Amino acid sequence: MDLRSLRYFIAVAEERHVGRAAVRLHMTQPPLSRAIKALETELGAVLLHRSPIGVTLTAAGTVLYDEARTLLEQAEQVRARVGAAAGTATITIGILADSAEHAGTRLATAFRQRHPEVNVRIREADLTDPTTGLRAGLVDVALTRAPFDATGISTHVLRSDPVGVVLRTDDPLARRDTLHLRDLADRRWFQLPEGTDSLWRAYWNG
Repeated sequence: MDLRSLRYFIAVAEERHVGRAAVRLHMTQPPLSRAIKALETELGAVLLHRSPIGVTLTAAGTVLYDEARTLLEQAEQVRARVGAAAGTATITIGILADSAEHAGTRLATAFRQRHPEVNVRIREADLTDPTTGLRAGLVDVALTRAPFDATGISTHVLRSDPVGVVLRTDDPLARRDTLHLRDLADRRWFQLPEGTDSLWRAYWNG
């Protein structure tokens, strides 16, 4: 069981879909499916319930998901400590998963052009950690979104983006120019888990 397999599994667990996880990981679906099957074989446990619309975690998969996230964070800390001891100039940039492909790549490229002697690393975090590892000491700087608890963290607003709702064209609400949260009160809504930053959780949980 290696760290790469754990990263693959975490992506599938969070996306709840092998195809979407493959896009997130910048790979094709067949090798990702094989890697997850190999991990299940190695552990001797079924990790995912598979269906035509996606996957859900089994009891064993839930345990592995929690443990794998802890292991990967520890690995990041070890890598940072070793790099510091070796005197290697490295900067780690934390990015939210949904923006890593575009903003993170552009930011890293621009920094490398100005500071070619510095090793730039990107750490992709899921939506349960709006500081993308900054508060935990896993990254040096975070490119993220507000609002979140900024106690002990210096922030600088780069831009402000409007928040919208994605609806089907035949949805009655799609004909409106503006919407309020009360208009969506009867809709199914994703919920961030307990333990997530309280300001961030209150904002996105509506």
